[in-house]
Amino acid sequence: MMTKSENTEELVFNAVQEYLSDNRVLEKDNLLNFIKSYFSKNSMNINSEGIVKSLESLIKKKRIVEGSRLTKDSILNNEKRKKIYNLIKKNPGLYFNEILKKVSSSNHVVYWHINMLLKFGLIKTTKIQNHEIYYPQTIDEEQSKREYFKRKKECRNILNYLEKNTSGVLKSELAEKLEMHPQTIKKYIKYLEKYGFIEEEKYSPKEVLYFKK
Repeated sequence: MMTKSENTEELVFNAVQEYLSDNRVLEKDNLLNFIKSYFSKNSMNINSEGIVKSLESLIKKKRIVEGSRLTKDSILNNEKRKKIYNLIKKNPGLYFNEILKKVSSSNHVVYWHINMLLKFGLIKTTKIQNHEIYYPQTIDEEQSKREYFKRKKECRNILNYLEKNTSGVLKSELAEKLEMHPQTIKKYIKYLEKYGFIEEEKYSPKEVLYFKK
């Protein structure tokens, strides 16, 4: 059962949708006047303070965004935007060029849709390895970075090798078998340890790597 403030918020949201239905851009001052008039015409007794608080709450929750003609409920009505959102949802940690390769649109169009998803809080972004990666709001930043590294070819090769060699592997063996430079191995081992994919045990002077199940 909704509280009084929640009920007021839903009534205000319905009025916002009515305002936007005429293809108006959401401007707070104009919207406030419209809602007051809307409630008056419909004999709904909600004072200005209640309307303002509800609007602030809706903006904070990103159900509505100033300067937009859309709401959070309608943001995925666009098929291209929905495709991009589902792509990010299924593959957290994608960066722009990866998304661009999977979506048949121009840079500008893809950037626009990503920006809209960010504005309405459906996705978030963070930076890693000179990439700006995107992930759904349902997971945290650390998980998005974990998924990013899990997809990288170098990381997959390291993990596959460690998973097959359960008795442990030296870094030097990894570099030799995978034909990777020792410094490259060292760099990715650092990330894989940080995000919980592998563990390292020291047997002086050697360090043995294991796949973490």
